[in-house]
Amino acid sequence: MAIIEDTATLRVYLQDGVTCQIGGGTAFKGHLDSADDVIAGGTAISTEYILTAVTTDVSALARGSSITVDSVAYTVRENLLTDDGKFSNVLLSKT
Repeated sequence: MAIIEDTATLRVYLQDGVTCQIGGGTAFKGHLDSADDVIAGGTAISTEYILTAVTTDVSALARGSSITVDSVAYTVRENLLTDDGKFSNVLLSKT
């Protein structure tokens, strides 16, 4: 029996995530990862913000777009498809 992963099924994986909204559009769920990274030869620490979401929810995002994640404003740096393209990783900067 084949497993069908339609958009509704994909959203189940993120149902406990943070609430996201692009402009005044419909809210959706995603997973926000905020990992620290040591840069500049170990002299500084930078926080990387990566939002994982269903691709159809974030397909309109391009570099410079605005998004609100868990009531915090961010600017999109990159929007990258993952694996089979069902999910995307959106690299963000705090606004």
